[in-house]
Amino acid sequence: MKLLQTMACMLALCALTLCGPVRPASAAAKEVKLLFPEPYSSASSYAEGQAVGIYYGALDFNMQNHPALRGKYKMRWVGDVVKSPADAINAVATGAGQFTYTLPQFIEQFDPDWRVITAPGVFKDMAHFLRAMNTPAWKAKQESLAETKGFRILKWTNSIGHFWIWTKNGPADSLAAMKNQKIRYSGQQSYANAFKALGLVGVALPYTEVVSALQTNMIEGLTNDIFGYTYYDLPRQTRYMLPVPLGFCPQALVVNRKWWDSLPESERKALEFVIAATDVHQYFEDEEQRILKWWDENPDTILVKMTPEARAEWEAALRQATDEFVKGVDPALLEAVRTTAG
Repeated sequence: MKLLQTMACMLALCALTLCGPVRPASAAAKEVKLLFPEPYSSASSYAEGQAVGIYYGALDFNMQNHPALRGKYKMRWVGDVVKSPADAINAVATGAGQFTYTLPQFIEQFDPDWRVITAPGVFKDMAHFLRAMNTPAWKAKQESLAETKGFRILKWTNSIGHFWIWTKNGPADSLAAMKNQKIRYSGQQSYANAFKALGLVGVALPYTEVVSALQTNMIEGLTNDIFGYTYYDLPRQTRYMLPVPLGFCPQALVVNRKWWDSLPESERKALEFVIAATDVHQYFEDEEQRILKWWDENPDTILVKMTPEARAEWEAALRQATDEFVKGVDPALLEAVRTTAG
């Protein structure tokens, strides 16, 4: 009996020597937080959350199953800490989380040159934007964010659509008909300039206050990405939609630069693969066209019909506002936009 006990102890000792101490995988797994200003139950109802949710799911699956990642990391959607995309990107930049999403207007707080992206009429579509981001001038701009601001853009995942204007009153089929209407926007300076050129009154409001502001007549309309029509219940709140896009809004998946760059190469490449292999932007481009068609055909909503002259007047005012707005932006960035227009 003693011999058997001695042999068992020796075998156990050998196993520990060869394999190391046995610990549960969950104890070793490090939490990787994706910060989002809402719980997923809300975020999944509109474009930002839908797109980020796809990447979150892909990352989570890879962390659970990829040999280089399994047992080392576990993803967590954190939708109850930060209250806005601006807060989320600041939190990731300072290391309070690893991943989040952002839009160009939230990058403006770090570098004002990024304002050119949200200016009306600069980018034709997502394909044009991606070509521009791949030029040396814009690649250097993105690398500068990583080196000096603490976050790295991993991928421009999709566009959350062009921004349009919806109004309670209508038909707002000309500049004269729209003059002095109070329109909500999220605070980007490019839209403030555009509103001034169009004769509108811009009202900067958090997205959480939009519906109540419409209901109390604090505002008469809003500008928003097209996918927000369900989130804000726009068919009931603002039945008139202007057919001239005010701006273009691409979305990026970003990561804390220090954390990302410190990952072992095998682990980082495993994560890079799943991010590169996941593509969603064509889906959202198709959805934008579907929503425009629905808004036009739905008996309870109106896609405003502008005369060619009224539309030309509107677009000319937007071009003038953009030309003024981009003065002072690095000329190499503007040249990259021009040469990649296609």
